[in-house]
Amino acid sequence: MAGDLVIRGGTVVDGTGAARCTADIEVEAGRVVAVGRAGTGAAAEMDADGLVVAPGFIDVHTHFDAQLMFEPTASPSSWHGVTTVVTGNCGFSLAPSRPEDRAWLLALLARVEGMDLAVLERGVSFAGGSVAAYLDHLEGGLGVNAVTLVGHCALRRLVMGPAASERTATPEEIAAMQAALDVALAEGGYGFSTSQLDVHADPDGRPVPSNLATPEELVALGAVLAGHPGSVMEFVPRSSLPGYTDADRAVMLELARVSGAPVNVNMVDWFPGFDDGWEVNLAVAEEAARLGLRVLPMFRANPQDLFFCLADTFIFDDVASVRDALALAPGAREAALAEPARRDAMRRDLAGGRRSIDFSWDRVQVTDVGHPEHAAAEGRTLAELASAASGDALDAMLDLALADGLETVFRIDRDLGPAHAELRRRLVRHPLLLAGASDGGAHLQTFCGADYPTRMLTELVPDALSLEEAVHKLAAQPAAMLGLAGRGVIRPGAVADLVLFDPTRIGMGPTRFVADLPGGARRLVHESQGYEAVLVGGQAILRDSVPTGSRPGQVLRRPA
Repeated sequence: MAGDLVIRGGTVVDGTGAARCTADIEVEAGRVVAVGRAGTGAAAEMDADGLVVAPGFIDVHTHFDAQLMFEPTASPSSWHGVTTVVTGNCGFSLAPSRPEDRAWLLALLARVEGMDLAVLERGVSFAGGSVAAYLDHLEGGLGVNAVTLVGHCALRRLVMGPAASERTATPEEIAAMQAALDVALAEGGYGFSTSQLDVHADPDGRPVPSNLATPEELVALGAVLAGHPGSVMEFVPRSSLPGYTDADRAVMLELARVSGAPVNVNMVDWFPGFDDGWEVNLAVAEEAARLGLRVLPMFRANPQDLFFCLADTFIFDDVASVRDALALAPGAREAALAEPARRDAMRRDLAGGRRSIDFSWDRVQVTDVGHPEHAAAEGRTLAELASAASGDALDAMLDLALADGLETVFRIDRDLGPAHAELRRRLVRHPLLLAGASDGGAHLQTFCGADYPTRMLTELVPDALSLEEAVHKLAAQPAAMLGLAGRGVIRPGAVADLVLFDPTRIGMGPTRFVADLPGGARRLVHESQGYEAVLVGGQAILRDSVPTGSRPGQVLRRPA
């Protein structure tokens, strides 16, 4: 007698790196009970002939903290085989918090992570409170599984109030943050996250709270994790792009030492203007490994194009003259963008210095306009528009955006050429590097990184990785980093988080904007093709890329 479900005759790639095999998978009570030849009589069967059956993919870097409350399948990540997401990254979480700080925390997410504040105000039903209260709030309503990190900014705001965005913490305040983190981890938080990128600013244009933390504060909070075995840490050092400074290197190694935890860091990749930063960053991870410490960076599996509209973007956050204008209130913002003197300053700033996002005007294309009368601009680059008008590309962008109420959507073509493609193939094979980074749930009109599993499986297999190696990178490796026992692999006793895809059809679907957020707000999504089913705990949350409405996802609390 078979169990609740038999997946029959699929090509099983079990996540361990072992060679694929043809087998049936028997599932009962949400877990795999047998892999081999199943009998008859199961309550349900799925025909997997011609399909690959893999463990569900685990996305270690998302910002689905808010979206899970109004869109519990974490789409479009789940459309690309993701069954478990890690939230609370970069120091940003909704708990622990006081109810009176809820509005500020939502505005912080909106400002830094490119979310629509009106969407968050409509869609976030959590009123503030402890990490336990946040996890309880999610329980029972999820399509995917969720792991939650405790964000440094929430901790600082909880202890210091508005001063968290203004100054360093006193020893007494650091001790209070340590106590709050200790409680949050005991309540099921999986770890701690922090970030110190200078481009991050709070709703009032001040540094985000974590950016004001001293190395002593970071290390003190990291040390709390030593009392919670199995916890993890995520850290974005200030010098991530140009390459870690000696100070950031020392902090990172000390965090790994005092916590005893794996420290996931962003991002080993080549960025325009920072040619050798990736080598510096990778060398620190390798040094940590030699010292018996765990510093585990991500590599960029999907070098995606960027989209932006001036009503809501982080693209220019490291260009002061542009950032300061875009941070103004409506009305004042439009007036500033029209000022000739301000535009001259923007031209100077954009022409000089190194930026995290580099582009030339002939690589910036008009993708979507807000008013039909401007439709002739669609598909044209800003350089082309400027040439046609015998003008300047910056003026062309600002004039069109202002005429469209700042809703014009622009696309930056980020094809970095064969040298970067070769670097991707090299990095994906490095044993310390984790697959990423989707930033799922964030920057919803700027880019969509949820496609990274599909991009890995189609662009890096088989030239850089075998299928078995790619599935290991997407499932078992992140599960091991997180300590998620029984996930990321297919074997008896493992949770039946499974992905079934057709290796002859798997690929990218259309990239489009959909207006499906609360209040009808839109977001950028990459569709997928070839995914026949995505199962969480043995229940299908998608069949043929269509959501089933099933909600079997679990809130994964770190075991005490």
